[in-house]
Amino acid sequence: MAKMTQETFRTLLEHEITEAYTWAGSGIRGEQRRNLAYYLGLPLGNEVDGRSQVVSWDVFETVEGALPSFIEPFFSGDNIGEFMPRGPEDEAYADQATEYVNYLIKDRNPGFLIFMTWIKDALLSKVGVVRAKWVQPDPVKQEYQSLTDEQLTQMLQEEGVELIAASSQPMPLPEEMALQLMLAGQPLPQLHDVTIKRKRPGNVELRNVEPGCWIVSKGAKTLDDAPLVGEFVTYTRSQLREMGFSAKDVAEVKSYDASEETVDPDRIDREDEDSIDKALESVTLFEGFIRADMDGDGIAEWRRVLAGGNLELENEECDGHEYAVLTPIPIPHRVIGMALADPVVELQRLSTGLTRQYVDSLYLANNPRTYVNMAAKVNIEDVISNRIGGVIRGTGNAAEAIQPIKTAFVASESLQGLEMTQGMRERRTGVTRYNQGLDADTLNKTATGVTKVMNAADKRQLLMLRIFSETGVKQLFRLVLRLITKYQDMADVVRLRNKFVQFDPRGWSPEMDVQIEVGIGTGDKTETLMLLQQFGQFMQQAAAVGLVGPEQVHEFGKALAKNAKLKGAGEKFMLSPDKIPPKQPQPSPEQIKAQAEQAKLQFQAQQDAAKAQFDAMEADKGRAHEMRMKQMELDQQQRGRLLELAAGYMMGQSRQQGLMQDPAINIMGGTMLDQNMQAPGVGEQQLNEVAAVINGFADRFGGGNV
Repeated sequence: MAKMTQETFRTLLEHEITEAYTWAGSGIRGEQRRNLAYYLGLPLGNEVDGRSQVVSWDVFETVEGALPSFIEPFFSGDNIGEFMPRGPEDEAYADQATEYVNYLIKDRNPGFLIFMTWIKDALLSKVGVVRAKWVQPDPVKQEYQSLTDEQLTQMLQEEGVELIAASSQPMPLPEEMALQLMLAGQPLPQLHDVTIKRKRPGNVELRNVEPGCWIVSKGAKTLDDAPLVGEFVTYTRSQLREMGFSAKDVAEVKSYDASEETVDPDRIDREDEDSIDKALESVTLFEGFIRADMDGDGIAEWRRVLAGGNLELENEECDGHEYAVLTPIPIPHRVIGMALADPVVELQRLSTGLTRQYVDSLYLANNPRTYVNMAAKVNIEDVISNRIGGVIRGTGNAAEAIQPIKTAFVASESLQGLEMTQGMRERRTGVTRYNQGLDADTLNKTATGVTKVMNAADKRQLLMLRIFSETGVKQLFRLVLRLITKYQDMADVVRLRNKFVQFDPRGWSPEMDVQIEVGIGTGDKTETLMLLQQFGQFMQQAAAVGLVGPEQVHEFGKALAKNAKLKGAGEKFMLSPDKIPPKQPQPSPEQIKAQAEQAKLQFQAQQDAAKAQFDAMEADKGRAHEMRMKQMELDQQQRGRLLELAAGYMMGQSRQQGLMQDPAINIMGGTMLDQNMQAPGVGEQQLNEVAAVINGFADRFGGGNV
C-alpha cells in the first residue's frame, strides 16, 4: 500500500474537522450556550413591559449545589488515585508512581482548580475536558567564573549539564606553596571561567479545554475509537515562535475556519490584517489528534497535528490522544452525554413563569386596577398618584365615582406550582434541598424521612461520582503516567511530607492499572466514622485471637483517619507494618520449663557464689585483724628497744660527766632499765627526743627502723 501524500492527508484532515464541527454546531453548541445563559440567570426573552421580569436560578442552584459533593471526595484523602501493579515487575514502582503522579496533578499543577472547572464544565456543558501535555522547556545558558578544579568536576558530573566554552588561568598562590608544588612535580591548581548549557526538566501541564472549542468525530462511541479529537486554540504569532516553529511558517499560517456555515464568531478569531504589531496578531489553529495511515502499512496510527487554514505547523506520529473527558449523565454509545443542567432548563423556564405570576398577583392585590366614573368629574392625576394619604378630587358620591376591580388572587396556587417544580427538579437531578442545608420546612419533617430522601439523593450523586472516577479521572492518571514514562529523561526531586524524594520514572511501566480513591461518596461521613469506631471493638477482640495482623490494623487506622479528614495520618501517627521490628517467636511449654529450671540453677549458683564470697570476706577480715594485732605487738617491741637504746645513751653521757646518782624512780615505767643507777633530770620527753634522733640515724644509714 502506497504512502499517503501530504495533499491526501490535508483533505482527510479538513473532512474530519468539518464533519465533527458541523455535527457539534448543529445542536450541542446551541444547548451549551443555552445552559450557560440559564446558569447566569439572563432574561428569557419573553418578558412583558409592566409585568414581573424576575428569573429563577434553578440551573445555578443545581450545579452549585452538586459541585461540592463531586469535588470533595477526590481531595479528602491523601491520594486521588492509586496505581496497581500489572505484574510482579511493577510491584516496586507502583507506590512511587502513585505518589509522583498525585504530586504532579495536585501540587505541581493547580489540581483543585482544574478539577473544579473540569467538573463544572461537565455539569453545565455536557462534557468536561482536560488535556495533559508534556512541556519541555528550552535549556538555559549559564556562566560561571573562577571555579576550582573540584567545583568544575562536580558541575560537569551533574545530569543534564553540557560544557559550551571554558578558559583557565592559574590560581593565585603564595610563592613558597607554588615552589613546593613545582618541585614535587604537581600541576598548579587552575581557576576556570565556563559557559554551560543546563537542561531543564520537563513537566506535565494540565489545562482545561473550553467545551465550546472541543470537537470529536460524529458517531464515535468512545474517545479512543474516534477518528479525530481536538480543539480550536488561539495563539499569537509570538507564542508560535516561542514554541519553536520557523519564522516563515508562523508568518504565513492563517486561521482555520471549519466552514462558513458552522463557524462560531465567538470561538474562531479572524486574522487582523491591519494589526500594528504582527507578533501580537492572533491566529486560531486546530490542535488535536487524528488517525491516518501515513506510512501505508494498512494501520491507521495516531498523529498529533497543529493546523492552520493553509498549512500544518505540526504533523507527527504519537501514541494516542491526550484528553480526559467527563460527562455526568452518559448516553450509551456516545462520547458526549447529558449535562446535569439539561433536565433543569425546562423547569427553570416553568419556575420563572410561576414566580412571575406569584409576584404579579401580589402586585395586583396591593395595587388593583380601578374603575373611574368620568361623569363624577374625578381628577385622573389624583387617582394615578399612589401617595399615601393623598387626596382624590371629584364631585358626587365617591362609591359611585371610583371602584377597584377585583381580580383572582393566585399567589397560593403559584406557590404550590413552585413546590411541584422543586420536587420535579430534585427527582430529575438527585440534588435535594436537604443536602444543601436546612430550610424552615425541613425542621418539621421526621429524621427518618429526611434520611431516606438524602440516601436516595446520595445514591444518584454517588453514581455520577463513580462515573467520573471510572472515565475521565482514570484517563487522566493513565495519560500522566504515559507522558512521564515516555518523555521524562532525568530524575526529579520533589518535596513530600517535609522530605525531599527523588523519582525516576524511566524504569516504570505505563500499563499499570489505576484505582481511584473517591472516599465514601456524598454520604454522611460522621455516620461512617461512628460505624468504623464500633467496628474497632471487633478489631480488638479479633486481634486477641489472632484474626487480624499489623497490616489490617494499619489499614483500619488509615480508614479512620481518612473519614476523620486527617490527611497524612498514615505517616504522621502510625508506623507502616514493614517498619515494625519483628517480634521474637513465643517459646514452647518445654522451652519455658527448661528456661525455668535453668533460671533456678542460675539462682542457686548465684546464692552459693554469694555465700562463698561472704565467707571469704569474713576470713579476710579475721586475717587482717590478726595481722594488725601482730603489727601492733611488733611496733611496741620495737619502741621498747628504741627507748632502751636512748636510755643507755643518756646514762653513758651521765657517767662521763659524773652526774650519776642513787636511783629514785624509773625514767619510764615497764622498761628493763637499770634500777640502781639512773640519770638525774631525765624525763619521758627527753627520752622520746633522743629516741627520735636515734631512729632518724637508723633510717638514714641503715635503711629502716631500729
